[in-house]
Amino acid sequence: MKWSIAWEYREALLNGLMLTLQISAVSIVASTIIGMVVACVASLPGFFARRIASAYVEMLRNIPVVVKIFFFYFAVGLDAIPAAMLGLTLHQSAYIADVLASGFRALPREQFEAAYAVGHSELQSFVHILLPQVFRIVMPPMITQYIEVVKNSAIAMMIGIEELTFQTQQIEAETFRGFEAASIATIAYIVIALVIAGSMGALANRLKAGIT
Repeated sequence: MKWSIAWEYREALLNGLMLTLQISAVSIVASTIIGMVVACVASLPGFFARRIASAYVEMLRNIPVVVKIFFFYFAVGLDAIPAAMLGLTLHQSAYIADVLASGFRALPREQFEAAYAVGHSELQSFVHILLPQVFRIVMPPMITQYIEVVKNSAIAMMIGIEELTFQTQQIEAETFRGFEAASIATIAYIVIALVIAGSMGALANRLKAGIT
């Protein structure tokens, strides 16, 4: 084994890692925003609102993420990075919407009624009262969803984005040190997952403290 390739190819690995983090961070934020909107719509009393939200979730969950990325890259003609971000965002937003909707269903119905009773609008009720409680309830599965975004970001290599997995493939092609390169990438992904889990755990504690 030749672990010195980590130093020899440090610039390529660092550039790949930064690109992975960039794609993942944008996709996480965007998919969370869209997922929140869809989940809130699904929680409204209107029949059509719920059906629209359900159709969004079911349609996007049943289309593989690679198909979404290919669609935006080859069919729509977006540049590689925007295509990857948009594909990842839409894919994960459906799962996040489903997770958040389950959190809304776990809330007592009295929470909705009390929010409206004190004069809050629907938007104010969701933002100030309901969503903080929902996020506290669904924080563990949300951590899983965010880690999924990071894992799925590796698919971006299929449209030529030189993210972390792409760089490890290049190192293997040039040095035949596939094990070492894959091990380095695996460690990087594990560290990212641990950071996400730790950060979300800290946020969960703050939300719990704020509510109690």
